[in-house]
Amino acid sequence: MKDNHSTTNGMEDKNPFQVAGLNVLQFARMWRDGLLHDHPNRSEPPLWMYDHYREENVVKFKRPQTSKINDATIIGDLEKCDALLAQTVVVGTTDTAPTTFGEKWEHHEQPLGDAILSFLTRHPEQAEKGGNAFFFAEGQKTGKRRNRVEYCYKLEKKILRVYALSADIDGGCTVEQVIPRLRALGLFAIIYTTHSHSSKGGVGSDRFRIVIPLAEPFELGIREDDPDAWEAQRGEWKSRYFGFLEKLIPDGGEIDAKGALPSQMMHAPARPSGADFKHYILAGRGLKLDDMPAGDVSKYTRRAPSGAKGGSGAVGGEPAYLSDGFDLLAWWQDHGEYFLLPDFLEMIGWDVRGEAGRGIDILCPNADAHTSGEDMAWAAEGDGADERAIIYCHHDHCDGLYTCDFLRLIEEQTEMPDGQSFSTLLCDPMFYPDELDGETIAVDRADYVDEEIKIEWLKTPAAVKRAFAALSANAGKDHLAAIYAGILQGGERQKAVEKWNELVKPHLDANGRKSAEKHGRELLDAKKAEYAAEKAEKRREENVAALSETPANISLDPAEPLGDDLNSALATLGYRYAVCDLGGRFGVVRKPDYDAFNSDFDSTIAVYRKEDFLNLHLDRQIVEGEQLVNPAKVFLETAKRKSGLVFAPPPTVPGENDFNMYQGRKLKAKTGEFGDAQDFPFLHDFMLRIVCDGDAEKLSWMLLWMAHMVQRPGEKPGTSVIAVGEGGIGKGRFGALLGRLAAPNFKQLENEGHVVGQFAGEHLSKCVLVVVNEAVFGASRKVSSTPKALVDAVSIQVEAKGLSLVTVPSFTRFYFDSNDAVPVLIENNGSERRYFVLKFNPEKHGDTGYFEDLTKAIEGDEMAYLLDYLERYDPASAGKSWADVRTAPETPERKVMGWHSMRPAQRRLLTVLRDREVTLRVGGYDETFVPGQDGLRLPKAAFRTYIEAMANKHDADDVDVVAMVRRLFGVEITEKRGKVGDNSDMRFWVFPPEILGKNVDRVLLGAA
Repeated sequence: MKDNHSTTNGMEDKNPFQVAGLNVLQFARMWRDGLLHDHPNRSEPPLWMYDHYREENVVKFKRPQTSKINDATIIGDLEKCDALLAQTVVVGTTDTAPTTFGEKWEHHEQPLGDAILSFLTRHPEQAEKGGNAFFFAEGQKTGKRRNRVEYCYKLEKKILRVYALSADIDGGCTVEQVIPRLRALGLFAIIYTTHSHSSKGGVGSDRFRIVIPLAEPFELGIREDDPDAWEAQRGEWKSRYFGFLEKLIPDGGEIDAKGALPSQMMHAPARPSGADFKHYILAGRGLKLDDMPAGDVSKYTRRAPSGAKGGSGAVGGEPAYLSDGFDLLAWWQDHGEYFLLPDFLEMIGWDVRGEAGRGIDILCPNADAHTSGEDMAWAAEGDGADERAIIYCHHDHCDGLYTCDFLRLIEEQTEMPDGQSFSTLLCDPMFYPDELDGETIAVDRADYVDEEIKIEWLKTPAAVKRAFAALSANAGKDHLAAIYAGILQGGERQKAVEKWNELVKPHLDANGRKSAEKHGRELLDAKKAEYAAEKAEKRREENVAALSETPANISLDPAEPLGDDLNSALATLGYRYAVCDLGGRFGVVRKPDYDAFNSDFDSTIAVYRKEDFLNLHLDRQIVEGEQLVNPAKVFLETAKRKSGLVFAPPPTVPGENDFNMYQGRKLKAKTGEFGDAQDFPFLHDFMLRIVCDGDAEKLSWMLLWMAHMVQRPGEKPGTSVIAVGEGGIGKGRFGALLGRLAAPNFKQLENEGHVVGQFAGEHLSKCVLVVVNEAVFGASRKVSSTPKALVDAVSIQVEAKGLSLVTVPSFTRFYFDSNDAVPVLIENNGSERRYFVLKFNPEKHGDTGYFEDLTKAIEGDEMAYLLDYLERYDPASAGKSWADVRTAPETPERKVMGWHSMRPAQRRLLTVLRDREVTLRVGGYDETFVPGQDGLRLPKAAFRTYIEAMANKHDADDVDVVAMVRRLFGVEITEKRGKVGDNSDMRFWVFPPEILGKNVDRVLLGAA
């Protein structure tokens, strides 16, 4: 990884900051606590990032190496961390936190560097903090997998070893205070602000997370093998966890105690839309056990709430049933004294908030009813003696709610895995001791659910007789009807029916028998319908699962084979297509295959109508049973619908149900030998000498604009580039270079209607860059105003043929290439900041050999090296920020274009001021006026008539001379009365000396 801040400006040898009145010890403490801040006008990294050392009594600084990986700022040299980053770690992950079941976490075993890159370098914008989460510990595997990824438990008692210390800091200190302490310890760490930082943090108080990899994993062992040893190791881990954090976190910092759980989940970095964030990775070594002194765990253990014992009843004497009829009260009375309730809550992903006495703090299941105070409740397992498992909340709105009531509320708010019920999990042996007082504990769910009515195959009289013998004493009419349904299911054989008629008489009279037989037919019909529905649902689930599998044939070519069976075909179709709502119409979108594009002008997206999509795949039907099935039909019946097409380049994040038409760029970067312009010398020379006419300042801003397009294509810069000059000097080649950086999300247009026409929005809305060749919009002010609006508008109206007008986000940048003096009007009213105008150097005009070499560079490796440079470009290295891309710097060419863009009345006014004289018709005679000591004095009425002769009288801007001068020069002209003779009643305008003569050129043209 290369350092984006490669120069040190001599910072190793001298201290550029003065810290008056501090001795070395005081200074070091302030540096450690992040209390020293950089000068506001410096472009260097802030002072708290610097390494410091002392020579005698002088504190000196060493500029840290910094760089970027995605959204994270790297402090230090990661190449020195190769050994640590290569260490294998185990991480449990999920993308559905915090509701992920405790046995549905993905087990990832990989190098630490890969884990960090996958989970901890991006800081995306999202509405809620939920979704991606992780824990750096190894949980026992469940023996199940999905998409070839194994599942593991995220349960404290199932953790085998810990690979990193993860901490939640809920305010009271800042990231800048903690980073110097970590760096002083020489530790590798990832530190980032949380989703709630922007809403709950404040000045001097950040909410952030810290992940510090261990030099060696901390072993807990297998709890089932030796519970006492496992508990001892867990106690040591918690003690050292708190001891280390007390040493690391400044006084006042709030340590979230639940982070000490070896299985504690951490949300991955995320922030609300538009929110500020902090995200750093510190190069260093792994955390050793010797770095972690023992701490007092009791300080972080809350006491159980008072009154908990009084609320230990299950319900107030009322029945308590789960949704499937499970009798909670009966179960709790039988087994509550040894039910491991905290383990159960952790398994279902309920919000566990730390230890409290013999129990734990949890989110109250009735928290929505709380009107004030905390939203916590208290839970504890049965202690095997006087008390049973308990959930208790002391809030007034929970008065009268007991343990079973809370369990019912938890069931309502918990999404159980497919095929598993809340009651089944309550009876799982995992949540009970293996034995109690020498006896094995067994919990039978059937004991707490009403007897199920089953329909079995009854083909013989003996089978019918056994069914009647199995009836319980309280069997009712439904159970008898189920026996008859079984006879029907067995083929309604005569002898079986006769046995039914014989055995049913003691239970039912003739009418009752007929009613039971009718009900039996209904039960069998219902069972058949349920079976068919289950079979169809199972097949649908298999089809849905197949769509997310990676196909054997990863080609995106629609003519390629799909696979030999339906699952393979669906996997391929899911890989190639998405089903979308297109403005109220159904469509199938083919994902772009960038490797198959023949040119940069190929369409990025293809959309099929339903009939066309089915016909396209008629030649690839699959044999299912005895039928031929078109897999495209099954795909359309199964694939999840996308709510629409969006064009959302990063950092813009598409909606969960959107299909993003932005699929990246075609050109792939290559890392060069030097990491700078030496890797692309021909292109750099072309951009500096030809494009920017040898002006390094122009090239500096041009590279910023190009890097912004590469790194932040989903942010509108609000500026465009205009290239002017004669034909054949490289303007088109530079457009091709920019197009390669944006392809395939760019358009090259030449027709005015394709840029400002009624239907232009349809293709402009899908572009990061538009190259307009031979652009001429300046002739008409009405036409020219449209591209001016397109340059900085953050939305655009799209009126695709046959569809309704819609407004969508716009991320388009423009490059205008023209031989005309005024391709776009420059009106000198503030809007000129949109345009970066360059006059290309013509020295290579007609040099075909040069342009052949230039084309080879644009199409070859130099272009890939340039892209790599732009992907790593840091504005600070050039003394800029990304915000600077929003204002194009002034150039002499823009001033010239501004002159030619002026209206005739404005040019006549400026000609007078530049020439410093004018001849006017006054009193029937021609009289020439020249400046006096106070400036150029001109008779108001005569000069207004002179200007209006070139003006559009219907345009107020053309006839208001005073406003025209104010707008052009920012000064007010004075009005005076004549002094003597015939001029005593005449009014004059006085134009001050600073807007006369060459001053006009300096203000408007940048001339000397």
